[in-house]
Amino acid sequence: MASESTWPPSSGLSTRTVSRSDAILTLAASITISAPAEQVFATILDTSTYPSWCTFVPRVGIKSQPSGVDSSSQILHLGTSFTFYAVMDSSKPNKEAATNLHIMDISTPEKQSEYIPKDVLESDRTYTADLGRVYRVAWGGHEGFFTGVLRFERFHEIIVTGQNECEVRNWEIMGGILAHAVKWLYKDTLQKKFEDWNRELKAFCEKDKM
Repeated sequence: MASESTWPPSSGLSTRTVSRSDAILTLAASITISAPAEQVFATILDTSTYPSWCTFVPRVGIKSQPSGVDSSSQILHLGTSFTFYAVMDSSKPNKEAATNLHIMDISTPEKQSEYIPKDVLESDRTYTADLGRVYRVAWGGHEGFFTGVLRFERFHEIIVTGQNECEVRNWEIMGGILAHAVKWLYKDTLQKKFEDWNRELKAFCEKDKM
C-alpha cells in the first residue's frame, strides 16, 4: 500500500471524473480539526448549516433528493441534486454564482463505497486507501450545456486521526475546454476559497471548545 504521509502527492491529484492526465486546473487544501470526523462529515452534508460558517457558499438549494429521502431534507445524500450559490468576491456578498451539482459518492467506515475501485485506492495516493478510517463525499457538475465543455469533480475526505481529531482533505479537478478560462480567471480566487472553506469549517466544528 502506498504511503499516505504526504498529501497532496507530488505526482498530482485525480478524481474518477477527471483523470490526472486530463486535469487543467487542480485545487486542494487540507487542515487538521479538533473534532470527531463523524461530526465534521455531518456538517459538510448538512447544507442548513452553511449560512453559519461558509462564506464561499452561504446558500445551497436542494433540487431533488433520491428515492426514500424526504424532498424537504437539506442533507446531502448519494444522488442528491443541488445548487451551490457561491460568492466569489467577499466584498459583494449579494453577487452569487449558481452551480448545479450532483452527489456522486458517499463513503463511511460503516458503509464503505466502491465508487473508487480498490486497485485505484491502493495505487493512487490521491485517496485514503483504508476506508475504515475515512468519511468521503464527492460531487460533480450536473445538467446544462457546460457539462460538455467543463468537467469537474470535488472530493472531501475526513480522515480519523484520533477520538476527537481528524484531517480534512478537500480537492477539485477540472478538465475540458472551458477549464482553461476558469484557470486563467479564477485560479487564485478559487484556491483561496478552498482554504477559507477548510478554515471556516474548522472554526465552526471547534467552536464549542473555545
